[in-house]
Amino acid sequence: MSRRLLEKQIARIKEKYPEEEFFDRLFEKVASSYVDFERVQKLKDRSIRLMSQELHDLYRAQEEKQQAFISTILGKIVDGIITCNKAGKIISVNSSAEHIIGKNESEVRDLELSTILADFETYDEFLSHYYLNLAKNENQIEVSISGKSEAQIPCEVSVSQFEMDEVSTIVILRDITERKKVEAIIIEEKEKAEKASRAKAEFLSTMSHEIRTPMNSIIGMTNILIQDDFDEETMNLLNTLKFSSEHLLVLINDILDFNKIEAGKIEFEHIDFNLKELVENINESHKYRANEKGVQIELEIDPMVPNWVVGDPGRLSQILTNLVGNAVKFTTEGSVITRLTPQQKEGSTIDILFEVIDTGIGIAEGKQKLIFESFSQSETYTTRQYGGTGLGLAITKKLIELQNGHLEVTSTPRIGSNFHFSLQFTLSNTPDDALAKPVAGAYATQDELVGLKILLVEDNPINQFVAGKFLSKWKCNVTIAENGHEAWEKVQADEFDIILMDLQMPGKNGFEATREIRNSDKVYKDIPIIALTATALLEEKNRALKAGMNDFVTKPFNPKELYEKILKNMTHST
Repeated sequence: MSRRLLEKQIARIKEKYPEEEFFDRLFEKVASSYVDFERVQKLKDRSIRLMSQELHDLYRAQEEKQQAFISTILGKIVDGIITCNKAGKIISVNSSAEHIIGKNESEVRDLELSTILADFETYDEFLSHYYLNLAKNENQIEVSISGKSEAQIPCEVSVSQFEMDEVSTIVILRDITERKKVEAIIIEEKEKAEKASRAKAEFLSTMSHEIRTPMNSIIGMTNILIQDDFDEETMNLLNTLKFSSEHLLVLINDILDFNKIEAGKIEFEHIDFNLKELVENINESHKYRANEKGVQIELEIDPMVPNWVVGDPGRLSQILTNLVGNAVKFTTEGSVITRLTPQQKEGSTIDILFEVIDTGIGIAEGKQKLIFESFSQSETYTTRQYGGTGLGLAITKKLIELQNGHLEVTSTPRIGSNFHFSLQFTLSNTPDDALAKPVAGAYATQDELVGLKILLVEDNPINQFVAGKFLSKWKCNVTIAENGHEAWEKVQADEFDIILMDLQMPGKNGFEATREIRNSDKVYKDIPIIALTATALLEEKNRALKAGMNDFVTKPFNPKELYEKILKNMTHST
């Protein structure tokens, strides 16, 4: 009820009962109460206004403080931060983004984001590209930002979308200019290294071919002469010539093997071979040199060592040949003993300990680690007195380690040395009475190749003579082609059982000639082709096999190896 209405009602009651003072007092009380009420109400309204203003001021101060705090944080962040609305219009940028873009916030505010993105025409195109990469588990994409003077700044970009007032998207930019420079330097250095590696490989391939070509002539002619009957003095001269030329070949092979090991391109075979026969042959091959020096060369094989195992006979032969050869080289009296002892047999595998023990010059304890380093020997005078590259033991050690073994030495100066290592082999199912190399017997009779029609593709006249001499001795019918072009013509004109193909020839090389033969739809496309080359690099072997060749023989060739490879691949039948 309002004050005015209450006063009217009291006045009417007072008119009706004028003699009653009660109503006068009531009226005064009501009037007084209303005055007090209005005063309180005004005080309350004023208090509410004051409190509201204080709260508003406090909120404003807090909001400004929070915004200043956020601005400070954003200003300190190295990454650029851009906020956009739903339409992709820029709302704000931090100082890092201003630095990347090359413009301040007022210059880019209300512009569409795509105006500073060099790679995208619209905001939607940018988002589509980003989320497409996000689906591929790529949280960031690389974009180019249009910077100062139309320069394009490479940046990594990530996006976060949400709803908060006007802001719909936060775009984070990271300038990767320096990283791109480093990557470019790395790529350039990598290309330089690859180019240097290719140049090195090409140089080694060329040098291998150039050195092995005359070596093939020397060793080949020596092998031919040794098969004839000469007096003892002449035979000794021929054997010395053979030993020296083969020693030179070992040095060449060491350099090539060292390069292969450095490049990580050593491969190991896993084939059945007769372990005892292999070791016996290695010892036998060093007897001539040992006997010349009056040194006894001996072989001790534990009866429990299996005859047949599975492994890489070529690499094992290389390891033992190096160790036995070194032992003979550095021993002037006494003996060189090769010893094989079984160590651990588990299931189908067996560990075998190999020891090469000599009574030679020995090695001082402080020098024993040095001898396994590349191009090193225990003393400088050793190279002058005994020769060698200092690579043999380094290569041997690495070949053993690549087969999970470890080469060690125990030695005393002027007493002798013991080089020892263990290798694990898989036991073979080949019966002990089996011939180690069936073709070895065939080579001994030399009658398995009689009448075989062979095309020898070789541009060097001496190499033609050497290879032709052995092929004629085996009663093969030999036709010579001096290059790949001539080989292709002769293959089309005649029938051959096998082709011996040199690789590096003027005009059409062996690779090209082989591919031409293999790509033909004629019957001669399947003729067995054996690479007969002075190049010994693994890359060339793989390249030859990839071109379609069936096998690979390195010059200077071992007549026995060539015979066996021809026998293995021939299509001729008698």
